[in-house]
Amino acid sequence: MNIYFKFIYSLMDEENPIQDEISTNCHSKKLYTLNSNDKFTFEFIRYKRSRRKMIRLNKRIHDKYRIKLALVFAILLLTMSVSVTWANPKQAKAEWTFMVYLDADNNLDYFGYQNVEAMSTVGSSQDVNIITLWDKYDDVANLYKITKDSPEIVQGFPLTGTEVNMGDPKTLETFVKYTMKHYKANHYVLVLWDHGDDFRGCCWDDHPEDHLTHQEITHALSGIQLDILAFDACVEGMIEVVYEYVWDPRGPQIDYVVATEGYVPSWGYPYDTILADLAANPEMNGFDFSKVIVDDYIAYYETLRPASRLVELASIDLTYIDPIVHQLSDLTDALITMLEEDDEDLDINHELIAEARGLGNLGWSQYGWEAYIDLPTFVKSLGIPEALALYETLTAAVYVKTTEPMESAEGLGIFFPNSYGSFQNNVYWHGEEYLKVQFPHEGWWEFLQTYWGI
Repeated sequence: MNIYFKFIYSLMDEENPIQDEISTNCHSKKLYTLNSNDKFTFEFIRYKRSRRKMIRLNKRIHDKYRIKLALVFAILLLTMSVSVTWANPKQAKAEWTFMVYLDADNNLDYFGYQNVEAMSTVGSSQDVNIITLWDKYDDVANLYKITKDSPEIVQGFPLTGTEVNMGDPKTLETFVKYTMKHYKANHYVLVLWDHGDDFRGCCWDDHPEDHLTHQEITHALSGIQLDILAFDACVEGMIEVVYEYVWDPRGPQIDYVVATEGYVPSWGYPYDTILADLAANPEMNGFDFSKVIVDDYIAYYETLRPASRLVELASIDLTYIDPIVHQLSDLTDALITMLEEDDEDLDINHELIAEARGLGNLGWSQYGWEAYIDLPTFVKSLGIPEALALYETLTAAVYVKTTEPMESAEGLGIFFPNSYGSFQNNVYWHGEEYLKVQFPHEGWWEFLQTYWGI
């Protein structure tokens, strides 16, 4: 089975009525054609308004060509040879259950097919269950057990064959609890697959327009034990995000979060190599497998995606997050004191903090992400005792790999707009959104206000 295409716009020998709209709304680059005799051409479209480097024509164009796309997807589903199975809660316990909450009901639909194909090259085994709730753009959702070369629809799952809202925490809760009941294992991974948008959440579903906040995710996963929570989504490797999964004892119990403080290219995780490594060594523990995800991800983009080398991924040990937040609170107290010195020292200290902030800049310039900096880089650049102690804890907490252009990133970001005006007026995150998460109330918000002089 080879699915290297989804958004195929045929009849290129016809007059094409959408070229002007493509040039106006998208950045397009032709990557592949089937062969010289085919009418199909593959246009990989990077949408300007995307929150993840995505590939798709805008909704109006998509609706115009809905019938053609539906036919293509129907052929692809037939090629996949999808079959039906029933979950058996009495089956022997596996070593791992790998759960993917695959929200492709948006402009990442193509990549859902591609990633399921990659999972199917490995498939489930006696040691590893691969289970995904897959919601497509123009089709209902189904729960799938991914078997080699042929994903199987799981009958008996209450949401199978329905249009689901992947932005509803009840959907996530139903998926995880059902899977953990019927596919028992010694270790569990949950991958949240879709767009990510820092402290505001992830998993944007177009039908209806909704998404999961981190507060909703922690509520849906309350009391659940996971070895790894992985975000196949942009900009979730933030202290504001991981602290949401730690501070409230009513939330889930998670050992490691795998996430990036930057972009995830649209191709996402290399599920074939990640799952092949897990299948080859199912006895590995959560930390070792989290490192495998990080290592395989970076290796993939270093060798196979030369246009997408601005990538970084980290495994974050959540047992360190409370100490990090407490040490960061001590650091912010020290910084606030420095900013309350007499006029001469105030200017020097403000310049020191501004310079450290600049060194932590990650270089993003879209969607308000320029307000995020690399926390370890910022901390070590300050050079004061409270900062150096915190830096040691940060390096112990984070296992990070990057491609060469991102080698200064150390795996955990923090929200640090340059000015109050930027914080309050940015159209992407509006100031009030930030204060809905817990982390800024641990001293960071007070520091930002002091730094901005308000």
